[in-house]
Formats: sequence, C-alpha cells, structure tokens
Amino acid sequence: MKTAERITRALDLFWRLLTGVVMTAFALMLVIMAIQVISRYVLGIAVSWTDEASRYLFLAEIFLGSVLALRYQEHIRITIVTDLLGPSLRNIAASVADVICVLVLLMLVVGAWNMMDRTAGIMASTFRMSFSYIYLIQLISALLMIGLLLGDLYRRAVSRQPSTEHGRSD
Repeated sequence: MKTAERITRALDLFWRLLTGVVMTAFALMLVIMAIQVISRYVLGIAVSWTDEASRYLFLAEIFLGSVLALRYQEHIRITIVTDLLGPSLRNIAASVADVICVLVLLMLVVGAWNMMDRTAGIMASTFRMSFSYIYLIQLISALLMIGLLLGDLYRRAVSRQPSTEHGRSD
C-alpha cells in the first residue's frame, strides 16, 4: 500500500470517527434530556447532573459539528454578492474569507488555551469534570477548522480552481 493511500484511509477513518463522536454526543444528550424531563415531571425527582451533562454534550456537538459542517461546506452563508462574481473573483473572495476565518479561529485558539489554564482546577458542580475540557473541545475544533481552511487555500492557489469540499476526493 502506498503512503498516499494510507493517508487517505487514515483521514477517512478520522472523519468517520469524528462523525461518530458528534452523533454519539447528540444521542447521549437526547437520552440525558429525556431522563431529566421524565424524572422531573413524571417522577417528581430532580436529577441534578443531567443539566450540566447535556450542556457539555451540546457544546461538544456544536464545536465538533462545526468542523464537519466546514468540511462539507454546510455552514450558513450569504452568497448574493459572490454569486454575481466571475470564477476568478469568486476564488479571490473565498480566499479572503478563508484568511479572515483563520485569523478569527486563531483568536479562538488563544482564548481557549488561556481559559483551559484558568479553569483547570474548577470542577463541574454536579460531577467530577474540569471546565477546561469544554475549552479543550473548542481548541481542537478551531485547530481542525484552521487545517481545513489552510488546505482549501492551498488547493485553491495550486489548482486555480474552486474546491467543492474540504479534503474530499470522491
């Protein structure tokens, strides 16, 4: 097996695993929220950990799901101006947008890193988990999105053609 094939297979496995993590977080959040509603309104018992656990899972879904949305270019965007541009100007506009996104994501990386340091010793109130894990998910997600955007910028610069999806070669 060639090195390129191994890299492609590893990336495919990574994207499948990330999709599985996001879907699992969503499913767990639904189950925990069902436990919360049933216990509170049917049984009259408040299960305190369900609120925090569902919140953490929701945040993991949002940030890791954003990586998947970026990969498949499924983020919401307004294209009224770029649709009027020709292909070369559209590529320039897309490149400028990608550079701006990378800069914003770099700020998110720095902020997440600082917050991980500040919240390392602070635990959730209902179970033993550090708040720093929330910021770790943000950091990982931002780094993955930066990688996707830089790859897209590179492909756009090398091929001079717009890419349809980040890192996909179907």
